[in-house]
Amino acid sequence: MRMVTEEVAPGVTKANLTGRLDIGGSKEIDLAFNALAGSQRALIIDLSQVDFIASLGLRLLIVAARTVQRKGGRMVLLAPPIAVESVLISSGTDNVVPIWRHLDDAIAAVSG
Repeated sequence: MRMVTEEVAPGVTKANLTGRLDIGGSKEIDLAFNALAGSQRALIIDLSQVDFIASLGLRLLIVAARTVQRKGGRMVLLAPPIAVESVLISSGTDNVVPIWRHLDDAIAAVSG
C-alpha cells in the first residue's frame, strides 16, 4: 500500500492510496494515515487505485473519518473501483464516509 498526499484546493488535502487495503496494506500506512487524519479538517481519500479492501481497511477509514469529524472537519472517499465501492456500501461505511465520483464534488463536500 502506498499513500501520497497533495493539496488540491486551499486547506483541502487529498490522499492518493495505491494497492490493497488489506491487513498488510493497512498496517503499512496506519501511522501516517492516522497522523494525516489528526492534522486535517478537509480530507479526500482517493481510492481509485485501490483494488481490494478488507475489514481492517474499512476500520482504518472509519476511525480516520471520526477523527476528522471530532475536529469539526469532513472526510470523503473519491472514485473507488466498483468492487471496492460495493464493499463500502454493503458494510455501511458509506454512511460514515460519503463516496464521491468527481474531484470537484469531493472538494465542495469537504469545503462547505
